[in-house]
Amino acid sequence: MGSMLSDYSQLKSLPAIVGIVFTIASLYQFGGITAVHLEWVDYSLTTQHAMLVSLGAFVVAFASSATRDWAHYRKEEQVTIAMGPILLFGHQYVEFVGDLIATEGHFGPILAFLISMVSFAVAVR
Repeated sequence: MGSMLSDYSQLKSLPAIVGIVFTIASLYQFGGITAVHLEWVDYSLTTQHAMLVSLGAFVVAFASSATRDWAHYRKEEQVTIAMGPILLFGHQYVEFVGDLIATEGHFGPILAFLISMVSFAVAVR
């Protein structure tokens, strides 16, 4: 067990694993997945919990990335990175952001999901 934890290659896979969690939680929050239910514990994911999981995954992935310092990113990358958490948090708690995302068709939620994914990708580069 100790050798597995000390193996750096194991840590390099962390952003990929966290990326899967981030993707599923973000898809659920923005309406791409309609139900996530864990049968063993009889738990159904809520949008609030999906937002918390997405933000937590974002922080873990950013902290485990090779860059992991805000100053190492260019200004446009900083704006891109900030857009992800703003959309995730704003969709849940800021009525104006929620209204912008909730369009008649699926354009708003799809765009919000894609922006959050680009933000995540830039953060973990």
